[in-house]
Amino acid sequence: MRSLRAALVGGGCAVALAACSLIPGSGGDDTGSPTGSSTTATSSADPSSGSGDDVGTVTGPGRPMDEGGLRAALPSAGDVGQGWVDDTHPTVSEAQAGDVTPSSCAPLLQKGPGWDEVQRTERARVQANFARADNPPPPGSERHHLGMWVYSFDDPYPSRLFDEAGELVADCPSFHFRQADTGTTSTYEVEPLTFPTLGDRTVAFRLKIQQTLETITMDFIVVKIGHNTVSVANGAYNGTPDTGVTERAARSVLSDLEQ
Repeated sequence: MRSLRAALVGGGCAVALAACSLIPGSGGDDTGSPTGSSTTATSSADPSSGSGDDVGTVTGPGRPMDEGGLRAALPSAGDVGQGWVDDTHPTVSEAQAGDVTPSSCAPLLQKGPGWDEVQRTERARVQANFARADNPPPPGSERHHLGMWVYSFDDPYPSRLFDEAGELVADCPSFHFRQADTGTTSTYEVEPLTFPTLGDRTVAFRLKIQQTLETITMDFIVVKIGHNTVSVANGAYNGTPDTGVTERAARSVLSDLEQ
């Protein structure tokens, strides 16, 4: 999936999946079955959307959009929650090149399953980064950062890539990553994340990244809605991400795509 990325880059967490893709989405009531409640991290498609790949989706939040429309849908720091501010030096970013062992788990840190297939139809993408205003200085302290990506494609984003992403999460409970530019090695633990079904499809998982001096835990969710994907990467150094913040951020984008 286009953005299934979640890795550590220069001391920051890197994430991406289907637009940011598996990785791409404000509290609220659950609107569907939670993801991660079974053996995979994928949710079922919304019954009203069929396969979720209706080529006739040209109106509403699933319509193909240009950069201006996507940017208008991004939340402000206040939308994310009290105490959040713009992260002027984005900590959560897309993963850099490196070696993954076993290599079959590499899409979890890169573009996700099927990225080569969908990249040619990418129409626009935008990104936003936020941080908790009360983050104390490192090292060893608890700090919170959140990254968001919204992508739009000329073609509907393939629903089957969410199935493939869920299978990959189930098949890769742990792996190792060696960053090419620094030689830094990290150990990743992966598990499905219970999360409401949003949009046409939703996938959610949690990464725990063990490094020499710190542990980073990152919740990564990606939502497909027609031609568009919304990814949220909510990371905590030496702490646990607030899934309510993750959900609130995702719902805020989905609501604004309706405009």
